[in-house]
Amino acid sequence: MLDSLLIWLLFSLVFIYLVNSYRYQARINRLTSNWPGPPSLPIIGHLHIFARIIGPRPFKRATELINCHLKEHRGKLWLGTKLYMLDCNPKDIQALCSAQQLLQKTSDYRVFENWLCEGVFTSGIEKWMHRRKIISPAFNYGMIKQFVNIYERQARILLSRLDKLADTNQPVDFFQLVSCFTLDTICETALGTTVNSQSGEKSEYFNAVRDIFHVFDCRLKNLLYRSSLIYRFTPLAAREKKNLKILHGFTEGIITERLDQINSDLANRNCVTTKNVESHQGKTLSLLDTLLLARTPDGQPLQLKDIREEVDTIIFGGFDLTATALKFFMYNMTLHMAYQQLCREEIWQVCGRNTDTAITMEQLRELEYLEMCIKESMRLYPSAPLTARRATANCTINDFFIPKGCDVIISPMYMGRCEDFFPEPLAFKPQRWARDADRTVEPSTYIPFMMGARSCLGQRYAMVMMKLVLAHLLRNFIFEPVGERQEKTRLMFVITLHTKNPYYCKVRAIK
Repeated sequence: MLDSLLIWLLFSLVFIYLVNSYRYQARINRLTSNWPGPPSLPIIGHLHIFARIIGPRPFKRATELINCHLKEHRGKLWLGTKLYMLDCNPKDIQALCSAQQLLQKTSDYRVFENWLCEGVFTSGIEKWMHRRKIISPAFNYGMIKQFVNIYERQARILLSRLDKLADTNQPVDFFQLVSCFTLDTICETALGTTVNSQSGEKSEYFNAVRDIFHVFDCRLKNLLYRSSLIYRFTPLAAREKKNLKILHGFTEGIITERLDQINSDLANRNCVTTKNVESHQGKTLSLLDTLLLARTPDGQPLQLKDIREEVDTIIFGGFDLTATALKFFMYNMTLHMAYQQLCREEIWQVCGRNTDTAITMEQLRELEYLEMCIKESMRLYPSAPLTARRATANCTINDFFIPKGCDVIISPMYMGRCEDFFPEPLAFKPQRWARDADRTVEPSTYIPFMMGARSCLGQRYAMVMMKLVLAHLLRNFIFEPVGERQEKTRLMFVITLHTKNPYYCKVRAIK
């Protein structure tokens, strides 16, 4: 009797859930009737269509699905009872990126919270607004001008590593090399110290950063792992915990050491270190120093955890994303050797052929063709091909209703490869970025760093770093395909955009 009662109760609950889900979907479909999309099934929505992109060549299948069902670069997709809006219409982008109701990151970003906690990348709207004000000064022009010395020093180490590999006719794992460069550079600008990953010796911190990216990717792609209750008992969670101990321990150690140094100076009435921090003079000011000076809304200094999560966020955002952008740039240069030579000739003209001389900020501004090639590479291969926002309230963008609770997807990769925005979208054409180009690029169609309130804080930082290191690389070396010609790469999505197989090239020193 009791078993029958429990079965009946369970059946009733499931029935009520299904009825409510059906009513909810029907109501939202009425409100969003002008959003295009394929016909959906009750309860399961478009899961039967979404299943088609699972398997080999997911980018190609997803592109076919989008092109088939999107209209005016907008569309909606039900994954079960969860609604996703895909909006890549340039008329909507500015409003989408700035609307107060769409500043919240989606639940998918929770997988990063164990490492980044409530840093500016993952935090809620209120905390994010305050933190952004604190961090923004660390990326202004004056600070980046200071960082050029660090970029220069780390670039020289990279050059020495490549010099040993040049003319050996051996394939070079370019991404591995630039990943070490970006990690050392970002750690030095963020923490005032380096992890020496470019030394070639085993770096525990570098390995932990690389491994935790794979942990996040596995968790995002496994629906069961989305549940914290299930995930915590998996071997993957134990692997993440081991990496976090290394990552948090390293960052906290540097922060504590810097705090002790400042406190010691104050105690000994030796204010040299403090004055350097407060006046931005003396040694290069790091992001850590900026955070040590910061105050909460009630005037209190940030706690150790607050500082750590922001430093970790900067390292997370800048390390892999920048290295990925550099990799795809060089891939395009070995695919189009003539463009590589044009970049090199501009570098020789602006910076000179003497490889011992440093490259200045003023010279970087003159490297227009190099920047055109970087932009064209990022148009085709944005490091972050997708971004998502959660609607915290009902809102309407250009007469298109977005209901509370749905996720809005924006794809810089889709926009960069859309023929409506870029003629011959799959062709690598740097000339489309020229000042006198026949057709100027609309800002809302090129968004590798996103735009609006939650755009990337470090975009100027990243561009200066990339231009400087690439100027050094192309001034010193010629990068060639491993075979007779560079093979087209297949893409995959591992948090950021990557190639299915490692990208290798050959390096030849310029005599």
